[in-house]
Amino acid sequence: MTWVLFRLTMRELMGQRRAVLMGLFGLLPVLLAAIGLLFGVEDTGHSTQQFAADELLGVLVVGMLLPLVALIFGTAALGSEIEDGTAVYILAKPVARWKVIASKVGAAWVATSAIVLTSTIVSGLMILAGEEQQGIVPAFSVAILAGGLAYVTVFVLLTAMTGRALIIGLGYVFIWEGVLTVFAPGAQLFSIREYVLGIADWLSSTSRGDFEAELAATTSLMMMAVVIVVGFVLAVRRLRSFEAGEQA
Repeated sequence: MTWVLFRLTMRELMGQRRAVLMGLFGLLPVLLAAIGLLFGVEDTGHSTQQFAADELLGVLVVGMLLPLVALIFGTAALGSEIEDGTAVYILAKPVARWKVIASKVGAAWVATSAIVLTSTIVSGLMILAGEEQQGIVPAFSVAILAGGLAYVTVFVLLTAMTGRALIIGLGYVFIWEGVLTVFAPGAQLFSIREYVLGIADWLSSTSRGDFEAELAATTSLMMMAVVIVVGFVLAVRRLRSFEAGEQA
């Protein structure tokens, strides 16, 4: 049953216009990398490695593309069924609630990874062509995979808890991660984006001058695991209390 739910959810996520829009969104880093190759990055005052790790992958991919794609797929994975009422029929079947959440999180994660990981690898390899790689692309790829799972778990949880998951998710991405973590350093401890950057910094061999995350690797790994596990458990518990006719 879990595999069936996963396939149905994947079909729902990738068969809509949202998948096309997210795919087009994923081309932005590739476009930026192409512009960097065409005009060079020397005028920006950064080395190619710094531009790739800090600006291209750190800001554009991790700071914008990853959370927004995860938000769209994460809220749609369960939200569409809650909105059209089909969630009631799924929950009426004798299926363990953790399997339902696992299929939704898994489908949203795969869909998110397919777009963001492709964009990361293509744009990263483009801008670093002929340059010292410093493990930047593999490091960010692994970190983005972990961060994608954390993001979609949180967004699936939000969808199970409230009908305003998309709005709250946008607030988290743009206000909390985009603004508060800059002006309130303590907020970084509760930012998935910072966990991703911390893991990428740990896995790569970039110098401090090229790229340095705010959070240490140990903190990033620990907090990432906590977010995934706690988010999943809370989503399962919420789904167990879901009643027919209730707008989550």
